Amino acid sequence: MERDPELSSQSLVCTGCGCLCDDIEAEFEGSCVVSIGNACAKGATYLRSAYDPGRRARSLVRGREVPIDEAVEEAARLLSKASRPVVFGLDDSTIEAQVAGIELARKLGAVIDDASSFSFGSLIEGIVGGELPTCPLAEVRDNADLLVYWGSDPPHTHPRHISKFTYYAYTDWDPAGWYPRVTLSCVDVRETELCSMARKNFKVRPGSDRDFIRAVIGEAQDETGQAAAFLETVKQSKFCALFPGAGLVCSLGDDLACFKQMVHVLGQSTRVTVVPMIAESNMLGFNRSLHEQCGHVNQVSFASGVSRSTEYSFLAQVRNRTPDCVLVVGADPFSALPQSLLKNLQGTALICLDPFVTATTMVAEVVIPTAVPGLEQGGSVMRMDGERLALANPAEGRYPTDVTILERITKRIA
Repeated sequence: MERDPELSSQSLVCTGCGCLCDDIEAEFEGSCVVSIGNACAKGATYLRSAYDPGRRARSLVRGREVPIDEAVEEAARLLSKASRPVVFGLDDSTIEAQVAGIELARKLGAVIDDASSFSFGSLIEGIVGGELPTCPLAEVRDNADLLVYWGSDPPHTHPRHISKFTYYAYTDWDPAGWYPRVTLSCVDVRETELCSMARKNFKVRPGSDRDFIRAVIGEAQDETGQAAAFLETVKQSKFCALFPGAGLVCSLGDDLACFKQMVHVLGQSTRVTVVPMIAESNMLGFNRSLHEQCGHVNQVSFASGVSRSTEYSFLAQVRNRTPDCVLVVGADPFSALPQSLLKNLQGTALICLDPFVTATTMVAEVVIPTAVPGLEQGGSVMRMDGERLALANPAEGRYPTDVTILERITKRIA
């Protein structure tokens, strides 16, 4: 069969989750995707949503559709007159947009924060600050002989993680069967799909991850023997890759001292690395960009120089009814956070930049539609393991990039 001369192929990086799979094969007719190869169902749905008019955000000011220029002017006006502005999000934006967002927050004297402040922030801070060892996923593949997913279930959250980067990506297989020469293990509070695949499972009670860790390092009693079995499993390995997920970070909160101590203890007998199972496509990029400029990964205020405090977390700001204007970039707090908290934003000017219709765009005073990273705009992003990737932009031109919008708003700030 002859190839349609109007069709063109393009390799993409899927920005649907923190895996940032870089082997996506898309076929375009003009600027529209007609087929997608290698993507998981989650990634394919995300990329195809860019061509669903019902999913794409529209340029709005107080519910009225307006030209983008008018929406940008209104956003700049609201931010200029604000005395306590907050910039939130940027975890799904390119690194270039994140830098532009940080510059805007600095010019406004605003608070800037992202979702890491109520998820992976402390863990990422430990990695960025050198307290926790990490390595590229390419180094894990075929080298690590023990994979430990802790409080995460990648078949549901990161569908291609184990097939592209870890377990099923190993090329060295056991001749006696299909098992690769690596032990797949998990620590969790419940039976997950991953548990059914793993050779060694360690069950902990909900909320008892800290107790389990203390038992591993010998600071608490090991009532079930699970901690001793886990310790022995790690000691028998030569290279252990830990993949902490939302379950672990939610259990430990901001106090990761025991986890850091455990990694240090385990590291005395084997090589241990930590790669967080980040859901957002570029959370690590934001945290590193902010750290490079301010020395902190989140919860920063530019009101008087640079200061960092938990009172500058988005949750604390909303809980205390502090902001009078909030700029949300590529995030959806109205879907992620409880309504009992978000009701505190009533009367607060809300501006949202997003490619898609979300619960947040539906209540925002100003909505500015932006291009989908990796499909409609280029730039760079950072995978959960710290690898920086360049994005293609085969469908460039349909929507403005968030970089452009943020820079335009910054220029209009008095």
